Amino acid sequence: MTLGKLLLFTVLAGGGAVHFWHLHTRSVIDRELVMAGDSNGFVAVVTPPDLPADTAVILAPLNCPSAAAKRADAMAGELSRKGLAISRRNQYGATIHDPNQLPLLTRTNEVLSGEVPIVIINGMAKANPTVDEVAAEMRRGQ
Repeated sequence: MTLGKLLLFTVLAGGGAVHFWHLHTRSVIDRELVMAGDSNGFVAVVTPPDLPADTAVILAPLNCPSAAAKRADAMAGELSRKGLAISRRNQYGATIHDPNQLPLLTRTNEVLSGEVPIVIINGMAKANPTVDEVAAEMRRGQ
């Protein structure tokens, strides 16, 4: 085997190992979120004070042709047709002032790093939920 082929093989094997590790890490995070979730799969997250109550805040790129943004737009439209309050945003920020909230901030980061759209309702969030899950979560709080 020539040095070039050996180097190429090593780079490809290393890249594959890194990719596999990232997939494994995400699956572990997803399992932990499922275990921490409520009956609709939503988990407690850190929320900023300006987030409207009893409103599904849908986080996804605005005016974007990506599949994730189109899913978010479709979800927003369907939830609106059902008479549910929604807010579309493309950014999110929250801070903590108590070090005891660090695990909650970590969980927030895990949810926000999931598949878009991210939906937040009354301090609970889920990555890429279905419209039915969002509607059920909104009804759960009432």
